[in-house]
Amino acid sequence: MEVRKLTKDDIDESLKLSQFAFQYTLTSEEREHRLNVLRPEDSLGYFSNGELLAKMTTLPFKVLLDGVSFDMGGVSGVATYPEYRRSGLVKNLLQHGLKEMKEKGQVLSYLFPFSIPFYRKYGWELFIDFQKLTLTREQLPRFKTVTGHMKKVDDTSIHTLIEIYDKYVQSYTGMLLRDNDWWRDWVLFRKKGRIAAFIDPVGTPKGYIIYEVKDRKMTIKECVSLDEESRRGIWNFIANHDSMADDFIIQQLPDSEPYPYWLPDPKIQKEVVPYFMARIVDVEKFLKKYPFKPATNGNLFLHILDEFCPWNNATYQITVKEKEVNVKRHEPRSKGACQQEPKRGIICNINSLTTMLLNYHRPSNLLQMQKIKGSQEEIAILEQLIVNKPTGFIDFF
Repeated sequence: MEVRKLTKDDIDESLKLSQFAFQYTLTSEEREHRLNVLRPEDSLGYFSNGELLAKMTTLPFKVLLDGVSFDMGGVSGVATYPEYRRSGLVKNLLQHGLKEMKEKGQVLSYLFPFSIPFYRKYGWELFIDFQKLTLTREQLPRFKTVTGHMKKVDDTSIHTLIEIYDKYVQSYTGMLLRDNDWWRDWVLFRKKGRIAAFIDPVGTPKGYIIYEVKDRKMTIKECVSLDEESRRGIWNFIANHDSMADDFIIQQLPDSEPYPYWLPDPKIQKEVVPYFMARIVDVEKFLKKYPFKPATNGNLFLHILDEFCPWNNATYQITVKEKEVNVKRHEPRSKGACQQEPKRGIICNINSLTTMLLNYHRPSNLLQMQKIKGSQEEIAILEQLIVNKPTGFIDFF
């Protein structure tokens, strides 16, 4: 057996494996699209005598954490045939993939899990939930005074959507920075539908929706608003479809969006869905770039455990002096040394570190759940240092 990059000659077999493993059939249009946009060099495959047994893809992305851009490896299309499952092929592919991400400077990795417990074993952890809302026609809000108007957007002119989205991501932790290719080849291709944008009285785009009306149902596939006025304008626009639909479904809203409380009739159907997982690939580089929020001078030690990526196993000293933050790595003790737990500092595994620093769970919550160890004083310091913007992610790969 060998692990190697896929080539153009392997794409057909890769698509066959994906369709079998994830139980779908590509239309001719979808197949042609995949052939045009997929880069075989982004995928690793396990081969035996030329036969593809298992594979995974790592897509190069950038995500935003409080104004700072981080390179992220998006793991996708992890699949193997049933006769080769539970033989360690996927585990080995993940190990190869993480080493490659580290070499490329992709200090973070995201994935959509088929099984959360499976990927938790390898250091990925939940970092985002989304809310899905379902309203009846009678529950739609209608606002009498809204300044601004909705405008149809042609999907060949996406600059309006880009302008809105690029401002929207600033309010969240972990959002994808979309380039033009991603907008065209993935967002608009996957979320097919009509597009409308909210324009304020001075002509500035402040929100948009991508939606579809079919079989007496309106499905909003993406809903983005930058302020209260654009939110009201978009909901008025949704309500104007009341003659065309009986049910209205808003998908993949960040859980921090103010629904259903914001609605005049909050008694709607709301489903909160655990969504993507994340993992820090290179702790040292991630910490040195992380946008810490220094409050008071002092030292904090993080003792990190990472069984799957041993290069992360170390103690990291975070020093705050005059609102400047420095990170220093201290190598772990040798195997022959005493292995008693350190008396000072916060002890956590890579899962907890990731979910803390992306602000999905605060350190105090994880301490209460016994997911991390440390004194109350040290936890309080870490609470002050971590970004406080809510997590957000509305993409899929």
